[in-house]
Amino acid sequence: MKKLLILLLALAMTLSLVACGGTSGAKTSASASPAATAAGAATTSGKTYNVVWVTCSTESQFWQYQEIGMENACADMEKQYGVKINFTSAGPATEAETEAYISAFENAIASKPDAIISATQVPDSTVTVSKEAKDKGIIVNFTNCGLEPVGSTKYKDDYNQFYTTSSEDIGKLAGQTMIDQLKAANIPLKGTIAMEFSNVNAALQPRMDAFKAYLNTNAPDIKVLDTMYNNNDMAAAQKDIENEIATYGDKLIGIYGANNTSGDGIALAVKNANIADKVITIGVDSDSTEIDALKAGSLDCIIVQDAYGQGYSSLKNAIETLVKGANPETQQQLAVAPQVVTTKNMTEQKYAALLDPTLLKK
Repeated sequence: MKKLLILLLALAMTLSLVACGGTSGAKTSASASPAATAAGAATTSGKTYNVVWVTCSTESQFWQYQEIGMENACADMEKQYGVKINFTSAGPATEAETEAYISAFENAIASKPDAIISATQVPDSTVTVSKEAKDKGIIVNFTNCGLEPVGSTKYKDDYNQFYTTSSEDIGKLAGQTMIDQLKAANIPLKGTIAMEFSNVNAALQPRMDAFKAYLNTNAPDIKVLDTMYNNNDMAAAQKDIENEIATYGDKLIGIYGANNTSGDGIALAVKNANIADKVITIGVDSDSTEIDALKAGSLDCIIVQDAYGQGYSSLKNAIETLVKGANPETQQQLAVAPQVVTTKNMTEQKYAALLDPTLLKK
């Protein structure tokens, strides 16, 4: 078992080189002025920058969507500034492998890159390695899941930039959407709603707390159950929801899963129980299983973030910080509002690309 664990960790932390190339045109969070661009290109043309993406899961499609944004930004920055970017990625297979994630971050630091981009499920453990990297002169940007929630400044000296979507905004929007969907389905605002999530994470907990608070305020006759945690295991998520369905029966009127793995488990459990027309189901973030479930109706809607845009902006900002010698953003934390994607609007171009950023891959 010990040898197997060592082998798995070694495989998970293997760096995979990604070639950068293509044309400009991807969406960004900020753009430099023509004069600044020209000056930067003049002083950095021909330089090579090494950037490591330390992902918390190589298997999750959500983080793969982030990487597509980074790859496209890599191509755009090479063209804009006349530089070469060696972009590599490292990390464990699943978000549950948190020790392997920290080891991958430490290995990235040891490789002495110019910049590290990461997303963490264990912010408390990541503070130390992020600070170490920054102290060594490495630009450290976080995407989606950072060292602290939006609005906190406790660790502002331990990273360069953070692009995300407010977890509180996700929770509130999910609560509002749940009520709207219940009303549209003519389901009385009285009954039980289950909640499912990956793991305990202080930076992401507002996804659950804000959802519950919104329901408590606006639909007080609805009982919102305590969150079930699945350790980012789809089978565990499905089992949790199957147990809730068996326990609460007709009293169960809604299910909320606050990440894509939880949404997957919800969709599968609801499909197997054949109760799609009896409960309102909401997922967060997207992957192919959730997209198929949205088409089929075993998920009613998905609260999506701009995974592609977050990844793109994180890479773009890292290169521009290196080129300009300072972070070009005026705010260290930038949050983009989440969007609601339903069966009705999922084929519209805007929402289709949010659901499936592979459509944007160059």
